[in-house]
Amino acid sequence: GFLCSCCKKKVFWIWDSNQVRLRDLSIFERKVYLLIHKYRLKCPDCGVKVEELDFASYYSRCTIRFEELVARLCRITSIKQVAELLELDWKTVKEIDKKYLEREFATIDLPELGIIGVDEVSTHKGHSYFTVVMDLKKTSVIWVGKGRKKETLDEFFKELGEERAKKILAIAMDMWDPYIASTKEHAPQAEIVFDKFHVIKNYSKVIDQIRNIEYKKASETEREVIKGTKYLLLRNLEDLKENQLETLDRLLKLNKNINIAYLLKDDLKQLWDYRDQEVLSRFLDSWCIRAKASNIKLLIKFAESLENYRYGLISHAKYPINTSKLEGMNNKIKVLKRVAYGFHDDEYFILKIKQACSGQG
Repeated sequence: GFLCSCCKKKVFWIWDSNQVRLRDLSIFERKVYLLIHKYRLKCPDCGVKVEELDFASYYSRCTIRFEELVARLCRITSIKQVAELLELDWKTVKEIDKKYLEREFATIDLPELGIIGVDEVSTHKGHSYFTVVMDLKKTSVIWVGKGRKKETLDEFFKELGEERAKKILAIAMDMWDPYIASTKEHAPQAEIVFDKFHVIKNYSKVIDQIRNIEYKKASETEREVIKGTKYLLLRNLEDLKENQLETLDRLLKLNKNINIAYLLKDDLKQLWDYRDQEVLSRFLDSWCIRAKASNIKLLIKFAESLENYRYGLISHAKYPINTSKLEGMNNKIKVLKRVAYGFHDDEYFILKIKQACSGQG
């Protein structure tokens, strides 16, 4: 008898058959094909169905072991290179890999989570993003969704379920209101922790804006000193060479506003060193007072922003977590985009992200 592909029961009535050619693993440099008769069966329970084979999927033109080879190669190199190596159409390679990844990653059983990180990653040129959720304890991506709206993160919490959402202790994220709103709605008990990387990145933009304003106001001689100093102001002091330190010193002595903004940057970084919430809160108040006392509009506006989001800054003393591990995942995703061929298929791209950032596959 034959096995019905639907109910997996033995069937003894053949409806019809046709000869098919299946691509199999090569022998040395020779491509190998299997010529087989594939039968359609008259199953008493399911009707007319294709027979179940243990070495090939019923609609595939390749054996299962050949598809596994394709999927393994796709893990380490691009679709285009795999297609050239195996002399296949790249669309065929992509579909084989996608089918393999769907079996492995499409339905991941979300675990009970305590500490997680949420971040956005750019997917294409322009403003196209994915929302990525990581289990910070296991350092693995557990969920990826299209977009970076409140509804995007809502979908994660929906899949996680109400009971497991209640067990989340802390979430590291950027000061992004849609993520904050979703978290407060679905996991109100979770401490929101604003990430140092994102806050300092935003402050660096403020420094550069102040530098540009001061450049426009400066004399020709002063402009020569300010010109080309953007990255000197943004980089860590210990990373600068001796000649760069000299240039930075001249700049800070030349311009009071740039000097104030620069000194406040190093002070701001200390915020994440505190492990006592009251001490951290006092330090934050002190920093904001000094920023406002500068009478520099951009610094005043930034200080007001920190005050509005102070809860997520103070919570870092209790939960010293960040999204730096997600930034590492971002680098992997950038590599994926560079070798991508056919990643206009977002579903496939999401599967590849899960594979690259989960330690599975």
